[in-house]
Amino acid sequence: MARKYSMRCSIARTLDIIGDRWTILILRDLFLHPTRRFQHFETSLPGLTPSVLSARIKELTAHGILTSRLYADHPPRPEYLLTPKGRALNPILIAMKTWGEQYAAAPPAAASLESDLRP
Repeated sequence: MARKYSMRCSIARTLDIIGDRWTILILRDLFLHPTRRFQHFETSLPGLTPSVLSARIKELTAHGILTSRLYADHPPRPEYLLTPKGRALNPILIAMKTWGEQYAAAPPAAASLESDLRP
């Protein structure tokens, strides 16, 4: 289980909910696609293990940020979507995107790096 801050600070309490590794990227996927299935998260987030994904989904659901509905009955298979509480996180993700575009430069593409090294 991930460590929590367990502080009275509102920022720390927010991080207790959305600060675990992969959580923000799961939320990003749900802002880009209104509904996502487990396998969609696995495809779009390479390196995310099924057990961690399952734990993050359970945590977000327990906090009322995600909800699920069945898209197949036999076997029962859920798809996930943001609740109004989850959609209220949109400004935070937009701010992170804006900050990243301004201050966290993307690494150069391998092809352009190689062309820069050629004589």
